[in-house]
Amino acid sequence: MAERQSPIRRILVALDASPASRFTIQTAVDLAARFEAELIGLFVEDTNLLRVARLPFVREIGAFSFSARKLDLTDLERQLRLQAERMRRYLALAAQLRGISWEFRVKRGSVAAEVMAAGAEADLMIMGRAGRSLTAHRRLGSTVRSMVLQRSGLTFILTAALRLAAPAILLYDGSQAGHKALEIAGSLVEAQDRRLTVVLVAENRSESHDLKADSSRLLAGFSIAADFRTFVEPSHRGLAWLVRMTGDGPVILPCGKERLQGEPLCTLVDEIPNPVLLVR
Repeated sequence: MAERQSPIRRILVALDASPASRFTIQTAVDLAARFEAELIGLFVEDTNLLRVARLPFVREIGAFSFSARKLDLTDLERQLRLQAERMRRYLALAAQLRGISWEFRVKRGSVAAEVMAAGAEADLMIMGRAGRSLTAHRRLGSTVRSMVLQRSGLTFILTAALRLAAPAILLYDGSQAGHKALEIAGSLVEAQDRRLTVVLVAENRSESHDLKADSSRLLAGFSIAADFRTFVEPSHRGLAWLVRMTGDGPVILPCGKERLQGEPLCTLVDEIPNPVLLVR
């Protein structure tokens, strides 16, 4: 049997100044090592933030002193450079320890636009769920939301609770994106020597039998163990509940059928506490 080519050759990891970015880097390095992929780190100096700093009435509140002072543009630019350099050093150390080919880029502009542009040349994009917002516990950040709605390819949305060693969960609906998601899930699980739970998302019992036969056939080429669950006439709330009951591992989610596109997709990703790998 011919050796399968890796489905992931280049990984882009979107970084910011949040503490979670170090965790995001480590996850990206782990995946790059497993798929023998090139890793690109991207730090965007947000022009919207810099534009706000130019306004004369804007004040910065100290995190500990709670005192207000004018937000200085020069100081903000210096902080951004320091944050970018901190991320570059952490990425360099983590990648070099694993022998990963890496690159680090700093861009200035709209965060969503720069991330989208850089992601066009990557097979897989990795980013944190909530961004810089301290109040966004599980809700998607604005940049992540843009990627969910618009980006093609593979987009991995992380949470702080990611356990790469936990069993993966695949929602399989028989669509073209579902076939691709199944192949990605097989490669991911096989590389990590762990189990896969396949949730058959069907409109009726007859379709669920066809989906099980189809997915079993496609998974036969992988050296993995798979469990199957059936979900008939699925709702977004029901799918989110089933995922929570199944486990805390990464969810591989195909964006093929209408129920998993646009705003319904954002709603589902919002309600799933697990890390989510979107497949288009």
